[in-house]
Amino acid sequence: MYKKRVIQVICSWFFVTTSLTIAQETSADISNEENPDAFQEYFYESLKQKGIENYDKAITALLECKQLDPNNHVIDYELGLNYLYQQQYMEAQGYLETAISMQPDNKWYLDALLKCYKAQHAMEKAIQLAGKLAKNNPEYYMAMADLYMEQREFDKALETLDKMAEAGGNPADVKQKRAKVLMFKNVNALDGVEDDNAESKSVDNPVEAYRQQILRQLQKTDYNEMLSVSSEALDNYPTQPEFYYLKGMALNKLQKYKMAADVLEEGLDYIIDDNTLRNNIYNELVFAYKGLNNPEKTKVYQQRIDADN
Repeated sequence: MYKKRVIQVICSWFFVTTSLTIAQETSADISNEENPDAFQEYFYESLKQKGIENYDKAITALLECKQLDPNNHVIDYELGLNYLYQQQYMEAQGYLETAISMQPDNKWYLDALLKCYKAQHAMEKAIQLAGKLAKNNPEYYMAMADLYMEQREFDKALETLDKMAEAGGNPADVKQKRAKVLMFKNVNALDGVEDDNAESKSVDNPVEAYRQQILRQLQKTDYNEMLSVSSEALDNYPTQPEFYYLKGMALNKLQKYKMAADVLEEGLDYIIDDNTLRNNIYNELVFAYKGLNNPEKTKVYQQRIDADN
């Protein structure tokens, strides 16, 4: 959570100069001489509120900015980000697409929209957008390969990795990802095949394959291996909330309560409408905060469990 907050603040300050310049350039069209100052005040307020994760208040301030400068693409981008952090993906998409219509090649805007598409599982749109980003940054071919894997299009994932290698992408990353793609493509690469039907689903679906591997380690009570596999799963599929839950559980079993709490709270950001998983994460958070001897946070998550039951 801390890492995400730092990134949010850095990105916001990166665009501050641009937005203020735009506001000043358009201020000639605004009759009220205090409007430029009001724009700056609302914009800085939005940054402050976003930095402490008060996204509703940040959005309110940004909408005031938009009233003063309706065509400011930075404001549309910031609105898109704040809605994205609130998991209001349709609203986020609308504002981000508006920002991109004014700055089609802005990599920050495109990257945010890519995250929005991925969160909505709009795979075709995400693949197309990742391809556009990959033209200037070959590392986005890796994101494309992951998307193709989720679509079970393993040959296309391999072709994408070939393009990444040709474009000068990191050879070690390409090699490692290629091995994973081949592992999921080839049924013989999976360990401990006992249930043909269950394992065939895992081979076709890399997310399910990781899930099955993690659950096998849980059954064996091999929590170190469970942590290792769930961490790898999250590296490859960072928007899958169940992997945050399983990693948090492994960390709790290993009595690494602070790390568990951080991972589990981050996982809550990716849950859309799965109340069962949300409550499972709440239970693990209660366990983690009890381990940290933090009765206040323990009470918060216990109350959320009770409210849902």
